[in-house]
Amino acid sequence: MSRLLLLLPGVMPLIFASSLLGLPLALGRLTDSAALERAAATLSPGGPLYLPVNVALIAFFNYYYTFLQLEPKDLSEQLKRTGAAIPGIRPGKQTAEYVASTLTRMSLLGSIFLGVLSLAPAGVEALTHLSAFRGFAGTSVLIMVGVATDTARRLRAEQAMAKYQDVDKLYDEFKM
Repeated sequence: MSRLLLLLPGVMPLIFASSLLGLPLALGRLTDSAALERAAATLSPGGPLYLPVNVALIAFFNYYYTFLQLEPKDLSEQLKRTGAAIPGIRPGKQTAEYVASTLTRMSLLGSIFLGVLSLAPAGVEALTHLSAFRGFAGTSVLIMVGVATDTARRLRAEQAMAKYQDVDKLYDEFKM
């Protein structure tokens, strides 16, 4: 369960953060406002506030989106209705509090991971002095890892099904 909750929101915090960071630039172009253009320069990649504001927005949206998708009180009620319980935790309010505290810790870990992931291209660029990584954002890495993981999972499932088909053939031979 913790593997699922660590990155429950997936790439959404990264997308929301980059959208908000791009807002001053879009508004500055539409309005020709000098203040918005200065804000856009400060918040654009390479600007002095880009990395800290980006990481802060990612952490906020990760926390917000996690609790938006998985409401602790609703989960507690669903567990209570189905007769399930978390060992050592009483059903109801204590379960909701336990789930909320666990989600908070897990979203903190997820926020740290997503923050480091979003900082990685800038760090590699600073170390190597290559601008080739500028368009290679943390979102791209997260999507590629997700696709690779899903592909590996599907391949393992196909291999398992192939073994079951071999067993089915063996049973068919014994029936004749």
